Amino acid sequence: MLLHLDIHNLAIAHDVHVSFEDGLNVITGETGAGKSVLVLAISAVLGGKLTSDFISAGADSLRLDAEFALPRACSLREVLGDLVTDDDMTVVATREVDRTGRHKYRINGRIVPISTLRLLGEQLVDVHGQHEPQSLLVRENHIQLLDSFLGHDTQSARELFGRRLTELRAARRELEQMETRRAEWDTETAYLEFASEELERAQLRAGEDSLLIAEQRLLENVRELQEQLGQASVALTGDESRDGEGIVREVGRLHHTIDALVSIDPRLNEVTSLLEEAQASLKETASTLGDYLGRLELDDARLAQVTGRLDAIARLEEKYHKDLGGLVTFQMEIDRKLQERQERAGDEAGMRAHIVQVEDELAMIGASLTAKRKQGGPVLAHKVEKQLGELAMSNARFVCSIEQSVDEQGIAIGDERFKASETGLDVVEFLIAPNPGEGLRPLREIASGGELSRVMLALKTVFAETDQIPTMVFDEVDAGIGGETGLSVAGKLASLGEHRQVIVITHLPTIAARAGTHLVISKEQSDVATTVAVRRITGEERVRELARMVSGDQVSQVALANARELLFP
Repeated sequence: MLLHLDIHNLAIAHDVHVSFEDGLNVITGETGAGKSVLVLAISAVLGGKLTSDFISAGADSLRLDAEFALPRACSLREVLGDLVTDDDMTVVATREVDRTGRHKYRINGRIVPISTLRLLGEQLVDVHGQHEPQSLLVRENHIQLLDSFLGHDTQSARELFGRRLTELRAARRELEQMETRRAEWDTETAYLEFASEELERAQLRAGEDSLLIAEQRLLENVRELQEQLGQASVALTGDESRDGEGIVREVGRLHHTIDALVSIDPRLNEVTSLLEEAQASLKETASTLGDYLGRLELDDARLAQVTGRLDAIARLEEKYHKDLGGLVTFQMEIDRKLQERQERAGDEAGMRAHIVQVEDELAMIGASLTAKRKQGGPVLAHKVEKQLGELAMSNARFVCSIEQSVDEQGIAIGDERFKASETGLDVVEFLIAPNPGEGLRPLREIASGGELSRVMLALKTVFAETDQIPTMVFDEVDAGIGGETGLSVAGKLASLGEHRQVIVITHLPTIAARAGTHLVISKEQSDVATTVAVRRITGEERVRELARMVSGDQVSQVALANARELLFP
């Protein structure tokens, strides 16, 4: 529970020290005395909204310190870790803000992130602000309240549903992008497939055209080669039909003549060797030339084939505006692109399968959440009606309406598709009939602020039965109520105070009279500043404060008698 609250330079609270006790604590004071500053301080020190605008005039910074009791055995010790020791029976949360807007957060004097303060607050204090009843008018908040009542498992399932829904939406966007790209590619893909088939049939090889051009030149000049090389062969070997001798024989005779002269002059040996080598080379040349001429044939069919192949290559080069090497590279690029698109088609199919899988999981989680809510909704409604009965609304009917909306793009459950949100497939709305004979209406149509405050208090009371938060803070929960209803609310707050610490800012003497601890906040003015002070009152001083709440500033004997009756019924 909250033991002490120290406020330094928060608005008009320059130096305020407040101690709280277990059970019901009330804070009273005249209108405008600054009672809500205490609620602001409690909320802010645990990570609530706070800016440098709240720093007191003339001060450079503000500081808030809140000390809480820390049972020796509690789960919060594990959350805080080494921020507390086994011997620590209290924990102190601190928050500072300076004029530059810089914030500092501490637990037991050690710097921590604001998230740690907020975690501490979630475990220790439930703050019910002045405007919180208005949150009941927002239908979207009702599902949060119902799920909170249903417990951790339901909230975990809802969080899982939200994560999977985010995943589904991302997958659907990716699939849509894939489909858009595929539509854009369809025309190009058809062109690529046609080009791939055409080039595949052509069986192109790099450098093939150079070889074909050389072969074509040869085939086109066979006759000239035969004629010219035939004459060269005759010149080498001679023409027997005409008894003509060729160069080979003439060199042979010359070799024979010179060889005979070697005996006269041995220096001619070198000449004979050269003639011998020349004769051998000429013979080899004649033989090679003869073999070449023997194989050299006029082949018009092959010439037509080569010419046709070159024409086909030329047509492809002209069609695709590339030379043969470019065509071969282009074919490889086409094959790569087509392979890539096949893989992307596989990715698209995989994405569709993934979407189906996630939708199936969402359907299962969503159906489970719906079942939990439909099972738990009447239980919550019954408990709220019971609490309303104790708050002078005994004839009120309270219902948790749980509906689904059909949506073609939603999650399939059976033969229907239902609209999904981060909280599941359900639309939850609290309905109420405050009086007999009235039909059920949404809470937002309640005209009475008092009724709305009592519905909020009833819900808080129900939730208090299931959560373990030790401190509850109510800022003017008595708005719009009085008389018998005020007595009922007072009884309910006192009942809550039997099981936990309850801190209430109130204008009703019937509520203040039920408190075990009564604090009065007052505004003090001087020539230089206005500030507030908080003090605990007892005995006759408390009687006079209750009398002031009954009758105003002019405390009468009747008001004092009423106050004593409230305190000592």
